[in-house]
Amino acid sequence: MRFIAPQGFSMPTPFFSLHQLGWRPGYAQQLTIEDFEAGYPARVAGVHRHGLTVLSSRGTALVTLPSHRAASSETAITVGDWVLIEQHADRVLRLIERQSLMVRVAAGGEHRLQSIAANLDSLFIVTSCNDDFNPSRLERYLALAFEAAVTPVIVLSKADTSDDAMAYVTEARQIAPGVAILLVNATDATSVTQLHPWLQSGQTVALVGSSGVGKSTLTNRLVGNTLQLTAAIREDDAKGRHTTTAREMYALASGAWLIDTPGMHWRGPCRGKRGL
Repeated sequence: MRFIAPQGFSMPTPFFSLHQLGWRPGYAQQLTIEDFEAGYPARVAGVHRHGLTVLSSRGTALVTLPSHRAASSETAITVGDWVLIEQHADRVLRLIERQSLMVRVAAGGEHRLQSIAANLDSLFIVTSCNDDFNPSRLERYLALAFEAAVTPVIVLSKADTSDDAMAYVTEARQIAPGVAILLVNATDATSVTQLHPWLQSGQTVALVGSSGVGKSTLTNRLVGNTLQLTAAIREDDAKGRHTTTAREMYALASGAWLIDTPGMHWRGPCRGKRGL
């Protein structure tokens, strides 16, 4: 199997053990001896029009999907999923049942469910200490995490630009009692270390938040390079332009995995989904 580096994906080596990729005993319990003889497990790092970028102990590869799976909408394979890859062909045999799946209602009148990320341990809900702070939107993101059985962490970004950042903490605490709330300056490496308890080896976390709140800056700080360009904020309304165009999974120096998501514009109810 030849090595194919995902676009925009940086890692020190193309090979990872299952443990490093976040493999859990529950996944192995779903597979029989015949399954392991026919294929091997790999984790989805990227979803493309013609296939998936997957990571495994064999390296990184681009694999194809069965036609019926490619056409599926509600259970479409997404970043973070575990799949079984055919031993002697770059082709997905089956999707391994998920620990968790976050979905939302996609744009349009069909109310089609769109997969966001799978097999997460935590969700960083990023909102900034300015006019972007929106209690209703924060509640929707929290509902997304709770319904998917994923641990939410509220990250209040741009704390250094606010004259009264603690006021945002107080309001967030009223909305989400018992949820970890962190004041973070994404441009300050010391400030970002507050996130480390949720970024241990083998853990997977996703970032969600509206455009312009500093998700790309935070991603760049965590990943350790500038894989994504950050958008300028218009000072008059604190709104930014969407800079991230696709979900990707990044390997962090701590051994954790970070899934970034495009800025989401909610057009309908959001919901999390556990299992298939």
